[in-house]
Amino acid sequence: MYRHILIPTDGSELAWRGVAHGLALAKSVGAKVSAIYVVEPLLAVTGDFASVLDRVANAAKEAGVSCETVQVENTPPHEAIIAAAADKGCDLIVMSSHGLSGLSMLLIGSVTNKVLTYAKTPVLVCR
Repeated sequence: MYRHILIPTDGSELAWRGVAHGLALAKSVGAKVSAIYVVEPLLAVTGDFASVLDRVANAAKEAGVSCETVQVENTPPHEAIIAAAADKGCDLIVMSSHGLSGLSMLLIGSVTNKVLTYAKTPVLVCR
């Protein structure tokens, strides 16, 4: 079934739902995981983004799932996620969605929606 799952995260609790689901799925099918965090320009200067990937790596270790972490900067998040899935040969992307719709989605945009629209890799969306 799935051998390599990409799990994007932004460090939020909502994103953690996708991480938890992706890790559980990986464990159940014996897949390895790559976790990706796309650093926003402002956060690159002020934030502690390494701890986000450390949290995913620790959870994967506790679950007994092989996990590699990837940090990307200066790239739109959806593009970085799609490129990472292709570069690493992932056969599934598991990510969360804020569930925005209508005007909110048009004004704010949705990384998940863009990944769903442009990715050639299957995407599992968790809410």
